[in-house]
Amino acid sequence: MLVAIISLVAFVATVLCAWRLRRAGAHTGEPVPTVGMVWGGVFAVIQAFIGVYAALGLVADDPVAAVILNLVLSGAVLLSVSRRRVAAALARIPYPFVISVVLVLLAALFAVLALEVPSNHEVQNMYPLCLLLEWGLIAALLMGLFFLVQRRGAAPAAFVVVFLAIGIAQYFIITFKAQPIQPGDLSALSTAAAVSAGYQYLLSSYCLYGVAFAVVGMVLCQVAGILRPERDMFSRRRLVVNLLVGVACLGGLTAHVTLIDYYNDLGIQVYTWRPLESYYREGFLPCFISSAQAIAPRKPHGYTVEKAQELLSEYAAAYDADEGATSERAAATAQFDEEKPTVIAVMNETFADLSIYQNMHANYQGPEYFKSLSDTLQRGRLYVSAYGGGTANSEFEFLTGNSMSNLGSGVYPYTIYDLSRTENLARQFKEMGYTTTAMHPNHATNWNRENVYQQFGFDSFLSINDFQGSDTLRGMVTDRATYDKIVDLLDSNADPQFIFDVTMQNHSGYDTGLLPADKQQTYPIDGMSRPDVDEYLSLIKESDDALRYFINRLRTMNRKVVLVFFGDHQPFFPNTYNDAWFTGEDEATHAERLWQTDYIIWANYDIAGRSTGSTVDLSTNYLSASLMNLIGAPMTDYQKAHIELQKVIPAINATGFEDENQRWYLASASSDATLGESLRTARSDLATLQFLELFGDGTSVYAKVLQQAANETNPNLSPNGAAKRD
Repeated sequence: MLVAIISLVAFVATVLCAWRLRRAGAHTGEPVPTVGMVWGGVFAVIQAFIGVYAALGLVADDPVAAVILNLVLSGAVLLSVSRRRVAAALARIPYPFVISVVLVLLAALFAVLALEVPSNHEVQNMYPLCLLLEWGLIAALLMGLFFLVQRRGAAPAAFVVVFLAIGIAQYFIITFKAQPIQPGDLSALSTAAAVSAGYQYLLSSYCLYGVAFAVVGMVLCQVAGILRPERDMFSRRRLVVNLLVGVACLGGLTAHVTLIDYYNDLGIQVYTWRPLESYYREGFLPCFISSAQAIAPRKPHGYTVEKAQELLSEYAAAYDADEGATSERAAATAQFDEEKPTVIAVMNETFADLSIYQNMHANYQGPEYFKSLSDTLQRGRLYVSAYGGGTANSEFEFLTGNSMSNLGSGVYPYTIYDLSRTENLARQFKEMGYTTTAMHPNHATNWNRENVYQQFGFDSFLSINDFQGSDTLRGMVTDRATYDKIVDLLDSNADPQFIFDVTMQNHSGYDTGLLPADKQQTYPIDGMSRPDVDEYLSLIKESDDALRYFINRLRTMNRKVVLVFFGDHQPFFPNTYNDAWFTGEDEATHAERLWQTDYIIWANYDIAGRSTGSTVDLSTNYLSASLMNLIGAPMTDYQKAHIELQKVIPAINATGFEDENQRWYLASASSDATLGESLRTARSDLATLQFLELFGDGTSVYAKVLQQAANETNPNLSPNGAAKRD
């Protein structure tokens, strides 16, 4: 509340002073120019906003930061209102053109600070050359705008505000997900907006400093504009020169960003396993640009469609001669062909066993029912390519068998690529005569699912509109409600079905305080309780109980059902404990602890040729192939290749990969000469097969960023996502 008092008192005092200056100017015949009032009004609005936002309890209680910010804002308002006097004083300065250029360059420096300081609290530790690069990028942009609008300060000042907004947005994203903003996030803004209500947007003191830096940058732009001689307005030659300089700056910036390979030429490498560290050391803009350049994957070395198809045939033949020729597989296949079991896949939101972090120093045992289930067909650790968020990438890996390891950092295939011809489980089961249903109790537009599921061939998609009146927890539809919906689907249709359920109950944030008292669990970590950890672990307890309920329902059904259950990613906070409690281990092992969840494959009947209780650790891209292999379902050549490749690379994700001796390597080691020949070959073959599967001859690499509307891609689909019936 102290910050609110400081800000609101400063705002009132500033307005009174500005009003007196305005009246004094009117009496002396030198009224405040309109442009000065506009500039002053902008700064005053910022000051008032900070005061009101702080009064709502949404600003960190740091009076020092508040005093500094308000001194800067008040000074900016008074300088703006005194614009005529400032202009008169500056008229005596020699070389106004040079001074204005220097001021814009300084404004670019303050824009860098406004961008970095809110989230990067050790900006002084940035690599000097990367800091210089980021300043150069922003300086070129501001300088280009400055000259393009004939040396006026408003346009570059507006972009200083843009960089501040990005910096504060980066702070919030890191707070909520422990991940930086990456290019793929821009294609999922609607999803971010749809799930944003569960977060508390508290401005830190660093955000206040960022605002102060931005205000200084805006003032410098304003002063640079004041230095423009009046005669420039009437000089055609100066008009043309300014336009040429502006175009040259912006054109040079565009050429630099598009023609220079940031990863290979400049060494700006965003490490998937620790992207925050890359952003902190190399800067937001260099890392963002490097990631954006990597969105379109490059063809593997020596790639041709013919070679890739031949390689795929070789792997499929190897499976047919080995695993596919066993009596166990033959028995499972004969049973599947005769009985066609229903297959249910549940991707449970943020379901993870955090007992792997030394029981959270709170004697936390993890999801007890899930861990005690003894009659699973197969279970184990699941290595995923998402952490703290990015749910869609986990379901992309599961449904298609493709790995994010080959798609670059910050890529979301659901929102970037055209997946209409991509092999996936929905189309595979549909071709076997199954009814296919996807469900997610939230907006159908999230992660572009409404279009992707149509392209995948799902017969229907049940979204939030189909869960009206369902039980909720913290305002989100419960796991159990989705399981009841699945049971209804099974009761109403005796035909074999494939159902893919993406739950919502456990979505972050975890400081809502909305859990009922009887559902709240408490786990003091080293004697201290953290509300967000307690809320998350309480939600996992609810998910565990709901899974017990669901499996008990499936056990009593008079139809054969296979259940695949897995978590999409961990919550955003375990990295703190990983770094504090696991020291001295190799970097790959340390990183992979964050990028794992768990899975089970369970059936309510005995599958011929298969025994229960096996434990196999694998990655999400292998999970669907393992499922189809175990239950005797027909398999594609791509899935057969996965079974073979899994013998050499048991797990692979965006962070790294594992060899057959359970040793982990970071993704950057894929071409390391110290790797065994078989491991390097398998890694290369997987990349080649995946490129064939996703992009064919490569002409669709720059595939659609915006998918076609539902009624254009599938005219037989009704607006709510359900297939029309004849």
